[in-house]
Parts: sequence; C-alpha cells; structure tokens
Amino acid sequence: MATKEAEVKGAKGILALSIGDALKLLLKNLVSLFGRGLTGRVVTVDIDNSNVRLMEMRRGEVKKWASVALPARSDGEEEPAPDPKALGALIKETMASTGIKASKVFASVSGLYSVSRFLPVTSLPARPTMQESVMMAVKETVPLTEDRLYFSWHNIVGNNKDEPGRILVLGVPRSTVDSQLLALKGVGIDTRTLELRTMALVRAVNRDRAVILNIEPSSFDIIILVNGVPEVMRTIAWESGERSGDEKAEYLLINLELTRDFFNFRHPELLDPNTPLFITGQLSGDLPLVAKLKDLVNCPVENLTPPLKYPSHLPLSQYAVNVGLALKGLPLNVAEDQHAPLDINILPDTYRPWRPAAKQVYATILIIGAILLVFPIFQATTSAMNKTSELQRKFNVLDSQLQIKKAEIQRREPLQKAVNEYKMILDMGGNIMGDLGVINSEAKSLGVKVVSVTHEGINISVDAEAQSYFAFREYVAALEKSGRFTSPVPPPEGYPYTTKGTIKLESKFGKPPPKAEPAKPAATKPTTTTQK
Repeated sequence: MATKEAEVKGAKGILALSIGDALKLLLKNLVSLFGRGLTGRVVTVDIDNSNVRLMEMRRGEVKKWASVALPARSDGEEEPAPDPKALGALIKETMASTGIKASKVFASVSGLYSVSRFLPVTSLPARPTMQESVMMAVKETVPLTEDRLYFSWHNIVGNNKDEPGRILVLGVPRSTVDSQLLALKGVGIDTRTLELRTMALVRAVNRDRAVILNIEPSSFDIIILVNGVPEVMRTIAWESGERSGDEKAEYLLINLELTRDFFNFRHPELLDPNTPLFITGQLSGDLPLVAKLKDLVNCPVENLTPPLKYPSHLPLSQYAVNVGLALKGLPLNVAEDQHAPLDINILPDTYRPWRPAAKQVYATILIIGAILLVFPIFQATTSAMNKTSELQRKFNVLDSQLQIKKAEIQRREPLQKAVNEYKMILDMGGNIMGDLGVINSEAKSLGVKVVSVTHEGINISVDAEAQSYFAFREYVAALEKSGRFTSPVPPPEGYPYTTKGTIKLESKFGKPPPKAEPAKPAATKPTTTTQK
C-alpha cells in the first residue's frame, strides 16, 4: 500500500551488505536521488488504454516526445489491460526509435475505476498513528477493500487557522497498476513516481480555479479546481458504439453540466460561470470537436501556459499529462489563497526502489571512516601502549614519594595547628590595642572621658561621658568615621541628647582566639577593661 510517507517494506539493510556492495548501492541511489538536479533530464510516460505518450525534458525544456497507439481491443473486452510483455516491448521500441533514453521514468495511471474521498481530519478515529487513523476511516467509507485497490493519501492543510484540514484519499485498481508497472519493469525501466493522471493535469494547469476536460479515445476526465485543490475528479469511459463529432460534444457537455451541478450541490459556494475551461488529451487535437465544444459551453476556454520551454509545433494539450509529470517536484508560482499542487506518489511499496534511510547513510559513513582509520589507529595504539607502560613506571615512583610526603605532612599537622593558634592570639592582641588607641585618641581630642572599655572578641562596650551632648554626639560620629569599627554604630539610650552612656562597637579586625580548655576560670572569657 502506497502512502504519503511510506517506507520500503522488506528492504535489505545496508549494514547486512559487504562494504563494497554497500558503497556501490549507496552511490547508485545517491545518483538516482540527485540525478535530476545534476542533469535536469526527466522522462515521463503516460499510458492510456489506447495509446502511450512519452516526453523527455532537460533543464526545463522539452526536447523529445512520441506517441504510439496500442493494439485495438477485441469486441466485448471490458478490462482494457494489455499484456505487460507486449506493452513493455512497445514502449522500449518507441523509445529506441525516437532516441529517448531512460532507466527511470515518471509515470501516470488512468483514473478509470479509481475512487477518491475527502475526509475531515476532525472525523478521523483516534489511533496511534495518522496512517492507522486514515486507513480505519477508509474502511468505513470506501466499499472496496485493500485487496482490490492500492490506497494513498495526502494531508491538505488549511491556508488559515479557521479552515479545517482534510485528507484526500485515492484508491487505484491493483490490476491496472500492476499491469503497467510490470510492463515497464520487464524492459528494465524503473518507475520513480506513479501519479494519477488527474493529479498531473492539476499541476499542468496550476490555476486557483479551473475546470479541466481531458478527452482520450477510451475515456475522459473532468476535474474541478477550487483554491488549487481538485474538489471533483471524475473519469468516465465512453459508451460502446460509434459517435459522430457532434454526438461526442453533446455527451461531453452533458457530463460537464452534471459535474458542475454535483459540485454546486455539495459546496455552499457555487462555481463561478466564468471559471476557465482547459481542454486536453489526445482528442484535443480533434479541431472540429474542440470547436463544437467551445460553441456549446458557457465559459471561457483557455490554453495551457506551463512554466517550461517547448517547440512551437509540440501539441501541448495532448501531452498535458506528461507536462504535469515533468513539473513534479519543481517550485511553481501559486496564488495567495491557492494550495500548491498536491504531490501524491501512488507507487506501491513493493515497486519502490530501495533508498538508504538517513540512519543507514550515517552508519555507512561511520563504517567507511572506521575502515580508513583502522591502520593508523592500530599504529597509534601500539605506540600509546608502550608510552603507557613507561608512564606507569614513572607514576609508581611518584606515588611512592607522594605517600612519604603525606606521612610527613600528617606528622607536622599538630605543630602547624599550634603555630597558627599562637599567631591568631598575637594578631588578636594587636587588634585590641589598635581599637583602644582609636577609642582613647578620639575621646582625648573631643574632651570626652572614657570611664571603661570592655573588649570581648570583636564586640566592644565603651562607657563614656562628655560635658555636653554635642561633644558626645561628635565622639560617636568620630568612632564611625575612623573605619576601625563596623558602621553604623548603634546609638546608646537617650541619643542624641545624652551626655553619657554605653557605646556598642564591633571591631572589623581579627577574631577572638579559640577558647582554651577550662583549666582556670580566668581563661574561659578573655576580657580587657580599662578604667580612667
């Protein structure tokens, strides 16, 4: 079953191949993948029930084209399925006679006996994957099963957030697809992509709104485009019996009107009568038939204007399907509200050539890199092992010396700790004298009397008395400005209109030495008090 993002089932993993085969296969697929970008050559095949049309395009210009009629069907034969071997041989012979060379082609298949459905995304049943949800909805809406049809689908995202998304599901008869692909495969031609003829016509026209009438000897297609989406796709077989040109025109006009009425009935926005009509297909070369249709239809009839170069004598309308196939994958100009032409590859998984997945490409690159590095790495490893052995010997010697140093450091730690404590005590004593010097010098300069000073670690209490609260206030400010103590200094009780009190200071320098074991009561709380 072909899907929008299908992976090849049963493909042989690249890691299971030998290195030489893997490289050849990878190179072959990379050339196949990027061949169009390198050479710009595309060969398209449009197989109808009555004829085959071939076209070769290089770098956006049509170079060669050819058409060959298929053998007429026997009377009473309902299924137009030519023998694959005979069909393949006819195609190969036509290519050889016209100089068209290709091992891979873009092909189309008729929409006869196919089905199409639009499924709102909101109506899909809940399943782990989108693929499972779509196929469950298909089973509920399409009467034919997977053993009769190949199903493909495409998610049409709305142009604005108010437009709900839809899923376009296509079902193509297995017998038609298998017969056509086997015919090409039998003569050594691989099909890169397979597309429904109506979808290729949509790309060839590339209009926001249009009606397409593709007329072939065995059937005709009617397509109605709205915002670039084929809202209606009908493929109708001609009724048996000979018809004159006027009868064919009348019959085509009736089906056009029926299709328009069907669209208007199913859509709230009616089809504009001025929507252009494009007439394509092999019978578009029947000038009397086309002239009769132009007289009967009540809408403008326009010609194809595809974005490619072609000779003036190319019957463009007859090769419209080939043109649409050749434009596949190329950027096209679209209107603001127009969807880009839908890209639905209906090629079944069993016919798709194997191509390496991203993980397989990365794995191959890693393997190739490893092979290229094996010998240098082996040499480097041998040298590294020798150096490692020498470094290990040196490490053992250094480790023994380190252990000796550690033991020596452990023996010296108690002595070092005692020295540090002694230095801390000396530093603390120096800091205390510095604090007292600032307290007494500022008091002397301002005429303040220091009654007592209590120094406990970094906390200092100064009992001072001045002749006026101005002098007391200036003394407190001077202690703050000295930079010796932590600012701001908490004011004593009654400040700023007190003449005496206890000033609490915190020294910025030094910490109290660690408290010694309580051998004597005097040693538990080192306090310094100065009386004046």
